[in-house]
Amino acid sequence: MKEHTSSKRQGEYLSRIALALSERPTLQGTPPDDEDLAALLDNLLDPQRRAEVISHLAHDPALYRRWHRLLNDQDLWVEHNNVLNLSSATRKPRRWWQPAGGLTAAAAALFAGWLALKPGMDPLTLDQAYQQFSPELSSYLDEQPNMRDLPVAQPDDINEILAGIHDGQQSQGVLSSFAGIGKAQLALASEHYRQQFGEQLTVRHEWGRWLLLSDALCNTAPDKLEQLTRPADIDGFAPLPESVSCDDVTTQRNELQQRLTR
Repeated sequence: MKEHTSSKRQGEYLSRIALALSERPTLQGTPPDDEDLAALLDNLLDPQRRAEVISHLAHDPALYRRWHRLLNDQDLWVEHNNVLNLSSATRKPRRWWQPAGGLTAAAAALFAGWLALKPGMDPLTLDQAYQQFSPELSSYLDEQPNMRDLPVAQPDDINEILAGIHDGQQSQGVLSSFAGIGKAQLALASEHYRQQFGEQLTVRHEWGRWLLLSDALCNTAPDKLEQLTRPADIDGFAPLPESVSCDDVTTQRNELQQRLTR
């Protein structure tokens, strides 16, 4: 009976965490370390710190995946001989809901399953993102000015990027300017790209598609940018951080403008 009660109370506690995560609370406090992540599962955090840790989990996909791994593989809870969970009862007292082994198998499995199924936490591939954020991209493209500047020949590496931007626009059936680059320039770049690469999607082409969609999200729904998979770095542009911000997107867009042949 005691084990059943403990399992039930664990399930209730983890369900409250799941609900809090789904509400995506505003970021607060300092980012959690591994001990904070384990302590959250072990119900050892005070209410304020628990809310802070949950807020970071809700906004940081990489941190969320780390926490998921901690739950699935309790061996990861022990690093450098420092026990991070309650499997060592001599270091920390057990709380009201914990049997001697920490999380019950049933509660851990239940929560791990919820984590695996929760939508929106794993970064989207570029193709998935174009499908999911089609309304935001369409709205963004509708606001772009109709520039009619004559196109200028560009280096091949720049044409690859511009062709990706062009193809990203074409996913909405729209051809417009982008960041001061006229639509005729984008169309010419796409033509050169097809002659050189056919249907192949180069890294620079996909980087251009990413830049267009990222700029669209930063202008329409900046909180959704974190759902995009970070693109591969390309020569001639500053490397992106692991967690890309709208400021980073603006920097990349400005670098592209500076690289254009006028």
